[in-house]
Amino acid sequence: MTDPSVELALRFGVGEVRGFRQVGRGAMGAVWRLDSSAGTFAAKEAFWEPPVEEHVLQEVAFRNACAAAGVPSPQPLAATTGEYVVDLEGLAWRLFEWCDGEVVDHGDVPTTAWVAAQMGTIHALAWTTGDDPEPDDWYGVVDVDWPALAAAAGAAQVDWAADLKQLTPRLAELAELVNSTPIGDPVWCHRDLKNTNVLRAAAGRTLVDWDNVGPLAPWRELGDLLMHHLTNETGLRAITAAYREAGGTAVVDGPATFATGLAISLNFLHGQATAAMDEQLQPAHREYAASTVLALLASIPDLQTLERASQAVRR
Repeated sequence: MTDPSVELALRFGVGEVRGFRQVGRGAMGAVWRLDSSAGTFAAKEAFWEPPVEEHVLQEVAFRNACAAAGVPSPQPLAATTGEYVVDLEGLAWRLFEWCDGEVVDHGDVPTTAWVAAQMGTIHALAWTTGDDPEPDDWYGVVDVDWPALAAAAGAAQVDWAADLKQLTPRLAELAELVNSTPIGDPVWCHRDLKNTNVLRAAAGRTLVDWDNVGPLAPWRELGDLLMHHLTNETGLRAITAAYREAGGTAVVDGPATFATGLAISLNFLHGQATAAMDEQLQPAHREYAASTVLALLASIPDLQTLERASQAVRR
């Protein structure tokens, strides 16, 4: 692909390009720093499914409501023709105001408590659009044949095949918990609240990556946030306290509270394992997927850990 920076600057009306470099990537896309005569901006490139403009308009409205309630986040920018998503050589791009800061590790409890406070503020809005669909299955359904996936990994002789096979009974048990948990009463949520979507700077913290906003039961989102601290009882209580102090009302009630966190992890594991074995993908995408699989396999909890974590929060 040719350098898209000049066309991006033109489409969004931000002057002449002074610099353009990639500053981060995930499974679904990459973030680039665009320096221009009008300032510095964050450009987001989507690798796979392009954002749907109608959903992005809802996202922007929701983000604006959260910002008005005190949740700090970068302003999304519209192109000169009014849309928020532009197509450049078959790839979808968006532009945002630039925010300085460092990405924070998942284990940083003070940052997770800050995220929980933002979550409490967002949940207190009880924001809806009036015609919300049911929450996406990604957040509440796991439909994976784990033994078949393990067999495929073994046949492909990938480094993580043995670990996946060993974990297959646990993965099936956790998937059963996910699929038996009621959806709950949804309101609009960020749906990707985690430390790695926070930029921490001397001036404060900023919550980024609002692409996945949509309906979800508040207790499901709280349970997902707590997933990175399951064995830290003090941390779990501090995070939950910050959530409640900000107006959050979600109730932690047993291992089912973590159903969405589990669904996301298990569905992501399946997707990344499949991608890592897909010889049609570019090497960079396959390598990223393989490294992600190793990290996910190391983080999958068992039911006993989930039960102890829920008891710690209730106490």
